[in-house]
Amino acid sequence: MNKLEGYLKQFVIQFSGLKLGLHKYEFEIVDLFFEQFNIEDVTGGEFHIDFSLEKRESMMELIFKFDGFFKTSCDRCLDPMNAAIEGERDLRIKFGDVTNTENDELLVLGYEAYQIDIAPYIYEFLALEFPLRKVHEENECNQDVLDRLNPDIEEQQEDNETSNMWDKLKELK
Repeated sequence: MNKLEGYLKQFVIQFSGLKLGLHKYEFEIVDLFFEQFNIEDVTGGEFHIDFSLEKRESMMELIFKFDGFFKTSCDRCLDPMNAAIEGERDLRIKFGDVTNTENDELLVLGYEAYQIDIAPYIYEFLALEFPLRKVHEENECNQDVLDRLNPDIEEQQEDNETSNMWDKLKELK
């Protein structure tokens, strides 16, 4: 078993031996997790997951609370940055004759199921929270890059003077 497989093994929850009631778990998501589950523009991250599983007679409710950050690049200056994320998601599981994963809010597992791998659900919930626009806080962007992206004010004034010269020629008609 390699290091990644060993790390991901912790996310497999065996629920068949659990008593009815609430069961709580804590997980730490590290860069190794993102080697298995690739999110575009994410180079890593660190998250704390508070996970609870409430087992009932005919169903289970899974609650994921997460807090942490993605390692990514700033859309404005392209420097590395951490995008902080916090959220909560839940998933309900019922038991039936056939496993059905098509519904986003209700997962149906076959009666023979005895465990669930929650890593893909953690990945999905984190990916849904990944921000569309990632920028540094005010005045934290790389100023050298910003200066290169924004032309100098003097150049803009020269361009304005040049356009004024052409306007004067147009008046000669």
